[in-house]
Amino acid sequence: MFIAQLVGGFAFLIGIMAFWQKDDVKFRYQMTGYCFVMALHFFLMGATVAAIGAVINGLRSYASVKSQSKVLMAIFIALLIGLTFPNIEQWYEIPTIVGSAIATWALFSTRGIPLRSLILLNSCCWLVHNLLTGSIGGSLIEATFVVTNSITIYQLFKAQTSTGLHGVEPGK
Repeated sequence: MFIAQLVGGFAFLIGIMAFWQKDDVKFRYQMTGYCFVMALHFFLMGATVAAIGAVINGLRSYASVKSQSKVLMAIFIALLIGLTFPNIEQWYEIPTIVGSAIATWALFSTRGIPLRSLILLNSCCWLVHNLLTGSIGGSLIEATFVVTNSITIYQLFKAQTSTGLHGVEPGK
């Protein structure tokens, strides 16, 4: 359990850097690394559904940098559902799947504030899971993501309203 928490702490650092990132491409790359480290954390904790979901989420985050293909998006959602649902043992594993499916759609369909808002919803789903599985590190990570991502969303919104750009990410 100690090693799992150390791995979770490393993932925490990667995740914080990702959510402070205002550039969508850098955000997606950092989320890729975060997901793979979290997959190891969940594997070490024995949380199979979360580990599978985190691996798929990492692959999805990376692929979304290279392609915005709706077919690829559908493949990732199908993989997520097909590989996780057969392994569900507790009801609270379901929010991770729902949140991850929403985040998958967001990564392939949105950017800027809408992207981060849907990722925020995903973080809330994972926070519920982590609290109920007793993952202290995972709970702290997702709670911090909720706060950090909310601040970044606010900053992006403030930048858009001060420049009169609506629906356009600052700097683009």
